[in-house]
Amino acid sequence: MLEREPTLDELAAIEAEWPQIAAECDLVGAECRLLVDPADVLAKRAHRRAWSSLLLLLVQQANHDAALSAAPVYTLINPSSADPAEAA
Repeated sequence: MLEREPTLDELAAIEAEWPQIAAECDLVGAECRLLVDPADVLAKRAHRRAWSSLLLLLVQQANHDAALSAAPVYTLINPSSADPAEAA
């Protein structure tokens, strides 16, 4: 089997994905801490923080991807009538 170095495009793709990779590693680390001691308050806090960071990153990526597309992902036409109780 021939071994080769990654191309510049492959390295760029890895670098672009690195924030998500790091956030997922933090989440796995926090989950491991919870498995060791489910009652540990600091482990619970670390897990919440890691989960929130990953979700925030995923939302930012989705917003960035949506901004690049030609059509909006979702548009609310009339936000005042969004509540069914008020529309009735």
